[in-house]
Amino acid sequence: MQQMDMRETRTTSRTRSSRGGAVGPLGRAGRAEVHRGRAIAAADPSERFVEAYRAARCAAGALLAPGPRRRGPVDVWHRLAAEVPELGEWATALGGYSALAAAVEDGLPRTISARMADDFLWAVGRFMDLVDQRLGVLGPAA
Repeated sequence: MQQMDMRETRTTSRTRSSRGGAVGPLGRAGRAEVHRGRAIAAADPSERFVEAYRAARCAAGALLAPGPRRRGPVDVWHRLAAEVPELGEWATALGGYSALAAAVEDGLPRTISARMADDFLWAVGRFMDLVDQRLGVLGPAA
């Protein structure tokens, strides 16, 4: 049985739609909304936190220039700070949760309180509002 390279799968799933076409900024923003909805619906604080983090990561990706990068930062938060300096503080703040999100996703024992998950989800919602404004997307109240 041939072994699949997970890095290739992750890259492909992040840059391609289910129909095989490239995913644009609005598609990534839509994917962020899906994760945010899952976070809101999650009863478990760890699941709420991880889904909120995924939403933030997708939203950040919606603002990044597509195509291959020659040099420079490769992680979404460093790229966001470099390509959209006005959101550098958000990139730093949200990027600070990367290790915790990875640990929780990997099933490592980490304590995420309901309050922390709720506060993080709230912050991610504010970040997503800023992303939507930059993309020219009207929010639910509009």
